[in-house]
Amino acid sequence: MCAFMNDITPYASAAEVVADKVRWTIATLDRLVQQGRKEGWLDGAPIAMTVDPDAVARTNAARLAMSSWSVSPMQWLAARLGLGAEQLDTLWLLACIELSPAATRLAQVFGSVQLPDLTLQILQQVIPITHEQLESLHELGLIELSNDARVPHHRRAVRTNDRGLELARGELELDRELRGVVSVHPPTTRGVVPASFVAGVTATPAPLLIAIGPDGSGRATVLAAAAGGAGHGTLHVRTRDLARDPHQLKRQLRAILREACLLDVIPLFEDIDVEPEHPARIAIESELRTFAGAVMASAHESIRSSTRPVVCHLVAMPDLDSRRACWNLVLAEVPDQVVEMAVNQYALRPGAIIASARNALAATGGDMSAITGSVIQAGVRAHLGDQIGSLATRVDWRQTWNDLVLPSDQFEQIIELVARVRHRAQVLETWGFADKVGKGHGVAALFSGPPGTGKTMVAGLIAQELGLDLYQVDLSKIVSKFIGETEKNLATLFDAAESGQAIILFDEADALFAKRSEVKSSNDRYANLEVNYLLQRVEAFTGISLLTTNHDSAIDDAFRRRLALHVRFPVPDEAQREQLWRAMLPSKAEVAGDIELGRLGQEFEMSGGYIKNAVLRAAYLAADEGSAISMVHLWRSARAEYEAMGKVAYQRAA
Repeated sequence: MCAFMNDITPYASAAEVVADKVRWTIATLDRLVQQGRKEGWLDGAPIAMTVDPDAVARTNAARLAMSSWSVSPMQWLAARLGLGAEQLDTLWLLACIELSPAATRLAQVFGSVQLPDLTLQILQQVIPITHEQLESLHELGLIELSNDARVPHHRRAVRTNDRGLELARGELELDRELRGVVSVHPPTTRGVVPASFVAGVTATPAPLLIAIGPDGSGRATVLAAAAGGAGHGTLHVRTRDLARDPHQLKRQLRAILREACLLDVIPLFEDIDVEPEHPARIAIESELRTFAGAVMASAHESIRSSTRPVVCHLVAMPDLDSRRACWNLVLAEVPDQVVEMAVNQYALRPGAIIASARNALAATGGDMSAITGSVIQAGVRAHLGDQIGSLATRVDWRQTWNDLVLPSDQFEQIIELVARVRHRAQVLETWGFADKVGKGHGVAALFSGPPGTGKTMVAGLIAQELGLDLYQVDLSKIVSKFIGETEKNLATLFDAAESGQAIILFDEADALFAKRSEVKSSNDRYANLEVNYLLQRVEAFTGISLLTTNHDSAIDDAFRRRLALHVRFPVPDEAQREQLWRAMLPSKAEVAGDIELGRLGQEFEMSGGYIKNAVLRAAYLAADEGSAISMVHLWRSARAEYEAMGKVAYQRAA
């Protein structure tokens, strides 16, 4: 029996209730057969009445009153849905015709082989039910009415359906037709509930309560806690999984609202702002017109309703204490220092914390003592990869800070950037600076400079230093020629990166963050809208975003003001070039003779990327000759790279 039906005394035997109602149904149909034959609208001689259906009904009522049952399933159904006595009798009659072969055979007397079900005309000979009452049962999804337009309304067939039979047999669990799309959650008070939601659950007229935020932000938790505070569970509906066929969708929604009444729970439509082409949003609005109770929804943005008041609440990023509670919910026995590392390093939303913690627990086979910082990092990575993998590629970096050659000023800026990320929980939350800086607690930095100066390498080193994953954005999958698709892809990217606390890298960022142009055509207008959207998302983003460009003058000025840092990577000078040549030669590499790295740095004005290519090129030349790397190999490779840059070297190696 359903967990929410604690107020109903369990049945000694639901089959006994059905048996009593079958006897009443057979007696009722027997009487109708006698009446039909007596009046001449049924073939055959009149039969003598053996059982009085009214007497059976009185006996059944007396048996129920003396039993341990306080209410039958159908009585409970009628009370929950506000059904009248005629509607209740109709449900029992139609159910018993399906459940009893004898009743089925009697019902067929009134029809034909082609039309074995009762018609409305025959039904109303037995029970004085109105068309409006029948239509109400049909809208609740408890009976089926023939929709054959060729047949007059009063001669259309009527029968019960699977849900009606389930309830008649005392099966009070969720409707089977909704399983896989809907799930029932018991009352809970876990979560902080805004005052507007506390009042909204019991307000009249009943509002639409909407929790706004990205996926995994804890929207459903807030709504469920609001329902639980009023003693209600929730009926979670995966809106995206609802049928797209209008007829089937209508059936599902009516069944959902019926089950919400039956189980005394509040319907909660997850991600109600589904893609525009999905018919669910409009259909939900239509069906809610006749639903009197409160309704809840999670959404990414605020929406309006024409049928009821709307109460919205923006679910904010959880603070340190909330994040700690989420980690401890799954990893209660993990050492405190490991949990504290996760709390401070990963500013995740509740859904991402729970998923990442479960991934970490699964990786150790349930052994909490084996969970370390690296295991948690792998758990976060597994969660993030599922969400962001279609739009960006994770980049693994093997180089170290020793391989980086930068002027001291730029290196200090990189150190500051790492400190901003590492200590932002302390500065923003513990010290209270979050209340002063307003929205946008993320870190956005621009790396500009000529090709090969180490911009992408520094991004990888920062991710390595912070223990975070670096995801390089695939612009070919982000940018779309279709209006609105680019913004949609960017929203998915930012939401995933924010919930997983990864670093997202926009290489060649001027392709997305270019200066807005004067509007001369519709293309200009839509291009500017994309930049506007990017500016808003970057400002509100609580994660880490790094951008690289070879043309910093092409970046929109409004975006520059939103940057935490702008690091300019210069072309290395002669001394730095010598360091780069030295850093690029691995200690394991075989080197022959005297390598004049200072001379290479003096002769070839190349950035680190080109020097790396030259060293690798020289290594392959030496390997092909079966010798160690010599100055001749390095010089030849350097000249080739230099000429590829469009420059000419005049000297030759000695």
